[in-house]
Amino acid sequence: MKRIILSGLTGFLCLLTQAQNDIDALRYTNKKFGSTAKSMSIAGAVGALGADISSASVNPAALAQFKRGEFSISLGFLNGSNNSTFLNNSVSDNTFKLNIPNVGLVFANRTSGSNKKKGWKNYSLGFNMARVADFNRVINYSGTNTSSSLMDYFAERANGYSISQIRATDDEFDFGFNSKTTMAWEAYLFDSVGDKRYAANANPILHDIYQKEILQQSGGMNEFNFSLAGNYNHLIYLGATISYTNVNFKEIRRHSEKNDPRVTDPFSMNNFTYSESLKTTGGGFSGRLGMVIRTSDFLRLGLSLQTPQILNLEDNYDFGIVSQINDGTTFDFESKEGSYSYSLLVPGRYTASATGIIGKYGFITGDIETVDYSSMRLRSDDKNPAMETANDLIRSKYTSAINYRLGAEIVLDDIRLRGGYANYGSPLKDVESSKNNSEFITGGIGLKTEYWALDLGIVHQRLRDIHQPYVLNNNSVPAVYADNFFKANSVVISLISKF
Repeated sequence: MKRIILSGLTGFLCLLTQAQNDIDALRYTNKKFGSTAKSMSIAGAVGALGADISSASVNPAALAQFKRGEFSISLGFLNGSNNSTFLNNSVSDNTFKLNIPNVGLVFANRTSGSNKKKGWKNYSLGFNMARVADFNRVINYSGTNTSSSLMDYFAERANGYSISQIRATDDEFDFGFNSKTTMAWEAYLFDSVGDKRYAANANPILHDIYQKEILQQSGGMNEFNFSLAGNYNHLIYLGATISYTNVNFKEIRRHSEKNDPRVTDPFSMNNFTYSESLKTTGGGFSGRLGMVIRTSDFLRLGLSLQTPQILNLEDNYDFGIVSQINDGTTFDFESKEGSYSYSLLVPGRYTASATGIIGKYGFITGDIETVDYSSMRLRSDDKNPAMETANDLIRSKYTSAINYRLGAEIVLDDIRLRGGYANYGSPLKDVESSKNNSEFITGGIGLKTEYWALDLGIVHQRLRDIHQPYVLNNNSVPAVYADNFFKANSVVISLISKF
């Protein structure tokens, strides 16, 4: 049994680290459209449309179409519902969050030259904050697992180490644990079955383990844009944006298991709850270059490039285990608070846009963009080998994705009626198991006068993805995951003042 050997050494560093992985990289790369109510009501298809501050996040050249200065502010809320299917059992949970998706200011100035002469006709200077990702979500699932346990995960990570290497020090008992594996060992989640070999502290035959997990995610990403755009002869519009992206993400995870009641060994696991919290903050700069060509009074074509971006991030985390074995003994352990700094290379984006103007009756507009998710990279100053392991997984698992956005507006005097649709393609290579695509159905209404405008935008989002509570090295054990279907309704109201 595990208590035979008690003398020990400090656990190896490879057991201590809070590992970053491909899911972290995808979370901060997979930006969506947002900002003003007008842009959201037409699914963010603003690349060639112009005269909307949200263009700074897609194609800054479109800002050159402002003829007057403008101040805008938006208020929104998200109401989301997540349904998870895990081991043939479905559970739903909800979330609600208020936010400010946009604050913008544009200065538009005409040049002093004659309108009849060729040259630069006007330029625009823009400052805005735009919310480009919302992480608020609750994932809740449960079911009876007959093949594996989180205990197996900890046991695998202890294989190859002696008991003296994985047991806790007096300092860890007194001031908090450094290693998840060490904590799991002291909480009786796995046991020794041979020289440097371990297994879950559960009967491998009587293996009906009830599992329940809840993840509470919150936060988002905001862009702070400084943009400059110019209008050459009402034919070519050029623009550039310098952007700083701020990251704020928090996740609280609670994973509970209850062993098969037929297992009566007094030293076997009865039940346990593993919990962890993670807060990620940081940010980084990027740039955008854009061009819009006015081919006629009825058609505008746009091209833009967003440069790759390096996000400098810091994780602050802690974890704990509360467990009980069949003889009634209870263990309650907590970790020390940890932190880890690293960087993420976010790939660039290429966007092509077109807008058709239907006289005074409205417009039809669309964007199509491509993102190579396989070029995401995690880096750290300490040359952590876990980073390169994650990068190898990114190379093999991810591919380029195509996102497209379509929108339209109908003008009825001072009233604008709007609608749109967007589809963000899956970043995964395996098409059959790909469940990471997102769909957006949008609509809205606006009231526009000479000096002000009031807009309402509504976005219905549908997202399918999966969550795996743990990944085992033993490929013969069937993988278990929660199949998630996330639906959310976002409402944004924007007030615009023109000067």
